[in-house]
Amino acid sequence: MPKRFAIPILAILTVLGLYSAYWVYARGQIVQYVEDWRAAQIEAGFTIEHSAVRVGGFPYRFAVSAEDVVMRAPDIDGGWVLELNSFEADAMPYDFSHWIITMGDTLRFQQDGQGLALMSEGARFSVSGTDGVTQRIVANISNLTIEGLGHSQAVISSIGTVRLGAATGEDGNMAIRVQLDEVALVGEEIDPVLIDSFGEQISLLRAHFVISQWAALASSADLAAWSRAEGVYSLREFHIAWGRLNMAAEGDMGLDEALRPTGRISLNLVDPEAVVDAMIESGAISEENSGALRLVAQTAPRGDNGTAIPLSFRNGGVYFGPVRLGQVGSIAD
Repeated sequence: MPKRFAIPILAILTVLGLYSAYWVYARGQIVQYVEDWRAAQIEAGFTIEHSAVRVGGFPYRFAVSAEDVVMRAPDIDGGWVLELNSFEADAMPYDFSHWIITMGDTLRFQQDGQGLALMSEGARFSVSGTDGVTQRIVANISNLTIEGLGHSQAVISSIGTVRLGAATGEDGNMAIRVQLDEVALVGEEIDPVLIDSFGEQISLLRAHFVISQWAALASSADLAAWSRAEGVYSLREFHIAWGRLNMAAEGDMGLDEALRPTGRISLNLVDPEAVVDAMIESGAISEENSGALRLVAQTAPRGDNGTAIPLSFRNGGVYFGPVRLGQVGSIAD
């Protein structure tokens, strides 16, 4: 073989050899990480069952997969049971900070004899982070079907598509966007007045909100610590299209010293009279407040986006405009 051909071929073989050695080494590290994680969960009291964990995908990616996964939490953590018929997590050889997770077609979650079974044609999650801290999650789920397990009854029977995006910014706040399309409701599980007023299908539900002081909440899931850090839930955008109910909303919420919701949400209703009628007929509004509520719906300022009515929370009370709807306690109870 001429020397001018041998050198390039030798260089290619050397690169392939080095890459193969790296892939084998990285595969071993992934296997060790999975085993260490599993051992840590077992030490914490969880039980985990699954088929053999496979790590493949050579040469284009790393693919970690398993089937028939069952995870049981100890009683101190709720004693819940999570079942997955399969999952696969893929990462590129040059970037272990970003994983694409594909779920099997069935997920079951149960606790105390109650739970839900979620079945979908495709559920994919994109998870990115650094130093073991998740910073961004994107999810896309198609044709989701929901069934109750045990004593549970599902309020939603199916969702056409679910889109979710969550990411932390440089300011440490968590921004979340979610959109649900074609949400089919189970009429028997919802107030019949609402079903008669708005129907059994929500065509669109979209929200964009930001949670400040996210680190204080994510580190321990302690609402009191988040409240002391002056955490705020900011609803930047909300829209629901449910039959005659066409509503947008925005506003800011927090928690007071008793961990009760406090703040104000501005509701923009295209047909406020329909909403008020449903609230009165369902019994959410007392008879003595019905007249005042109808007056609020009729006299509230109207704009291009509908009629603007504030929904406010203060001192444990819930107010629709000036009308008190009822009382709300600590959300930590």
